[in-house]
Amino acid sequence: MGVLVGPWAYLATRRLRGDSAAGRILRGVLLVGAALAVAGVTLAVVIATAGARGPDAAGSVAMLAILVAGLLLLVGVVVLPWLFLLARTVARERAARVRAEERAEVASHLHDSVLQTLTLLQKRTGDPAAMARLARHAERELRGWLYGPDAGTPADLAGALRAAAAEVEDRFGISVELVTVGTCPLDERTRGVVAAAGEALTNAAKHAGVATVSLYAEAGGAQLLVAVRDRGRGFDPAAAGRGRHGLAESVTGRMRRLGGTATIRTAPGSGTEVELRLQVASAR
Repeated sequence: MGVLVGPWAYLATRRLRGDSAAGRILRGVLLVGAALAVAGVTLAVVIATAGARGPDAAGSVAMLAILVAGLLLLVGVVVLPWLFLLARTVARERAARVRAEERAEVASHLHDSVLQTLTLLQKRTGDPAAMARLARHAERELRGWLYGPDAGTPADLAGALRAAAAEVEDRFGISVELVTVGTCPLDERTRGVVAAAGEALTNAAKHAGVATVSLYAEAGGAQLLVAVRDRGRGFDPAAAGRGRHGLAESVTGRMRRLGGTATIRTAPGSGTEVELRLQVASAR
């Protein structure tokens, strides 16, 4: 038996190097095989001894004993370890192939997005606004790839606000700091709030003269709150003319039609805050 077990033990050591769990399992398989081999030999001796008591059937009994012992020895020492090594080798090769495919996917994505963006940044070193816009685009793309992008049309308030903020960033080259607390499904009224928030962001990007605008949204209970704040130049609401038509119609008027409210707090030199409130029944 040592002649049979030795090569399998050597092969197992070579194949499963560094795999402690597989080594423990294989040792258990070999022990079971050895037990089967011992059982086969013992059974052969018992049958042969019993057959010797009857001279007429001694030859056939001895032959049966040899066959049973040989079969158990073959199964216990050769077949079981071979099946285990085969299954373990196939599993390890499959895992290695999966890891190689994942590495290839990561490398492909980095080449198609991040590395190309870095190349564009090198070519636009004289345009800080374009560099910032490219960097933000690459950041959003990489975060979406790592943590799961929104597929297709956003299905909730947080996703819609994120898309609106990204659009304003790309159009005007500013940074929108988005914070959401809770979310709610999109319907006609909540889409209107997102549109009003997008218009407030657009106005801030056009007129505030700042590089960063904050967007805060809170959906809890039965009330939805969205606030757009900037620390820009501000304006006098009473003296605002046609240049602030977007706030009057696309923000205040839209919220009024939705059954909500829009509050604008601003003064020259003190920035602007646009606060949108809407009663909803599906916030969570």
